[in-house]
Amino acid sequence: MSMLFSLQAWPLLLVFALAALCFFLIAILFFNVVSRHAGHLEKITPLPTFIGAITTVWALSLGFAAADVWTVRANAERLAGAERSSISRLAGMSRSEALDRPQLRQALSLYAAAVSGDEWSRKRNMEASPEVERAIHQMRLALISLAGTDTPDALVDKMMRDFDELQDARNERLAIGRSTVSDYKWYLVLFLTMLSMLTIATTHIGQPRAARNALVIFTFASFMSLWILALHANPYAGAARVEFTQARI
Repeated sequence: MSMLFSLQAWPLLLVFALAALCFFLIAILFFNVVSRHAGHLEKITPLPTFIGAITTVWALSLGFAAADVWTVRANAERLAGAERSSISRLAGMSRSEALDRPQLRQALSLYAAAVSGDEWSRKRNMEASPEVERAIHQMRLALISLAGTDTPDALVDKMMRDFDELQDARNERLAIGRSTVSDYKWYLVLFLTMLSMLTIATTHIGQPRAARNALVIFTFASFMSLWILALHANPYAGAARVEFTQARI
């Protein structure tokens, strides 16, 4: 599923369109097979109102998956802002007109470049980058060196807190990249989508045109909803990914 959610908008739409067509054809085939025994099934076929029982469960499962997707994305956007803010504060304090710490500024520049080019773009925040680790170590050494000077303790403490917040934001970002919405929730939604379509077919025995129209409407509505949700499923990949904006250093 992670490879699927990494696709751009139009290729992803094509995949979902093909899946929708397959589901629709399976439902139509099921309807045609069952219709051959319509005379024997009229007394045991569920009433049309039964569709609501299955589609309600489908809507709930889709809602739970959507809630997870939006929560993960909101956290990804928040952490991106927090990480950039920490970089900006540390860079501002290390400039020549402030504390003049070129070693710290160089480490911050290396950190931002490695995060943007390696962790964020190439690894999609699923794996830590050795270059980023080295830049963090250089920042740590620069701050330790700063603590040994006559810099006021309040400024040193503030920069250490910013450094800790930077590391916390990065660790949480990597945690999100490794564990997005569970694939099993998507499997559940797809299973309930197919079950809902079979239920629609079953409750329209003897009404082929009504069955076909109902299936077309439900297929379009369900798979367009799934496509829009899938665009945002992985906050660091795909068409609607969260971008890393480098701070001015």
